[in-house]
Amino acid sequence: MHCMQSEAARKPTISLRLPRPLLEEIDELVRRTRMRSRTEFLERAVETYVDELREARVVVVKPWTTGKARTAILRYLKGRRASYVTDVAEALGMDLELAFQVVRSLVKEGKVVD
Repeated sequence: MHCMQSEAARKPTISLRLPRPLLEEIDELVRRTRMRSRTEFLERAVETYVDELREARVVVVKPWTTGKARTAILRYLKGRRASYVTDVAEALGMDLELAFQVVRSLVKEGKVVD
């Protein structure tokens, strides 16, 4: 006789503490979506969040002076036909606000075309 374990029996169990209002909201969503249980809901939620984080890119923002940011942006743009300011900031690890500020001043000076 061959006995197989159910999938649920093979999954590790974890303990989870949640604030009561959040748990009540989860229970309501379980009822509305006709899921089998809190476990199914939480499993789906965790899978979705893990997928989201797996796809996300983390940008480490370095401290930049305006002068160094200006030099770095000009160097980055050299040889490129076009680039979004958001891409420049991400590639250089630069605060987005600083990148826009520097690019705006470079546009005013005619060093960069908007």
